[in-house]
Amino acid sequence: MKKIILIFVTSFISSSLFAQNEGRIGVFTTISKTTLLNKDDKAFGDYLPTVKPGLGLSAGYHFTLFKAIPMGFSAQVSYNKAGQNYNGLYQDSTSYYAYTRLNYIRIGGALQFGTNIRRQVSVALTVGANYGILTNYQDRYELIRYNNDRFIVDVKNSDVSYYDTAQTKATLSDPLYNKSDLNIFGTLGLDILLSRDIVFGFGARMDMGMSGVENTDKINLVTETNPPVSTAYSSFTNVKVKYRGPVDPLITRAKTTNQAMGVYLSLKYRIFNKEKIEFWYKEHRWDK
Repeated sequence: MKKIILIFVTSFISSSLFAQNEGRIGVFTTISKTTLLNKDDKAFGDYLPTVKPGLGLSAGYHFTLFKAIPMGFSAQVSYNKAGQNYNGLYQDSTSYYAYTRLNYIRIGGALQFGTNIRRQVSVALTVGANYGILTNYQDRYELIRYNNDRFIVDVKNSDVSYYDTAQTKATLSDPLYNKSDLNIFGTLGLDILLSRDIVFGFGARMDMGMSGVENTDKINLVTETNPPVSTAYSSFTNVKVKYRGPVDPLITRAKTTNQAMGVYLSLKYRIFNKEKIEFWYKEHRWDK
């Protein structure tokens, strides 16, 4: 009796849980309006629109749960650009322009739910999470004084160049931005079967950072002079609003997170279970 029950359960799972299963491998790209969201920065209205691209690879497995609910899961790796442009007034009413560029390699996974709405088109809802590794960054700040003189600070991966009456080079004791970033995301779009093997997808995507990207620890600036001079570098320590100043030891800066909203395009190749795929395709051609 136990053997009969086991055989029945195994057969049920095989026929119902993973009916119409298939694998998919592919590429995807994103175009998003990115934001380094900080409640105090946002309150001052210094944000400028910032658009960044992303490119990734995915490999997943799709199945129909109980012959009724299309589902899937996938692993993803991508290269994403993030950041923010700024423009505003400094504390003494001089104007400034600045930008931050953050580049990440992201590794994560996603769970997809779909509904066949008409023949070879289905709605695709995806939720997932990824872990970002910061590969490089740049911070550039340009202060325009009342007499049109310019003060510029350019930071690239802890290498600093700043210009006043002359150029000076320096290095930072620690990076300005944290090496890792945890992110959750969701997409809503359409999957379209272009041929027996190719699926094209497009839709909207939203990303929400869960961890702070700024390094708020004490950072020292060491000039490349003889002898070197070490001073405190207070971009995010005891400063309420980025790039505005002044430094106040009683201030603790709010957390800054990566946020993005945009669109995605994907192209996937269907693998495994070729017999069922071919049969399904013949029965549901576009010209029928």
